[in-house]
Amino acid sequence: MNIAIRLSVAVVPFLLTFLIAELLDGGEKDVFFVVPLLLWSVLFLCCHLVLWWRRFALGRSIAVSAGFATAVVAIAVVVLAVTWR
Repeated sequence: MNIAIRLSVAVVPFLLTFLIAELLDGGEKDVFFVVPLLLWSVLFLCCHLVLWWRRFALGRSIAVSAGFATAVVAIAVVVLAVTWR
């Protein structure tokens, strides 16, 4: 049961990204919303699986994964905003 819970916690944000992308029309503004969300969900998935392999508790792995993914996406947005001409 623990395996199913951990895998669902890791994969659900990734699957919800595709559901949100499908519900939106697919215009340019939607792409600016979906791409960072997809990057966040992939980073969350990878980080959560690594922390699971390292035997972190479920709550701690969710918090660390969400924080890491949010920080990386925020840094990427700032770098893109600064370098955009």
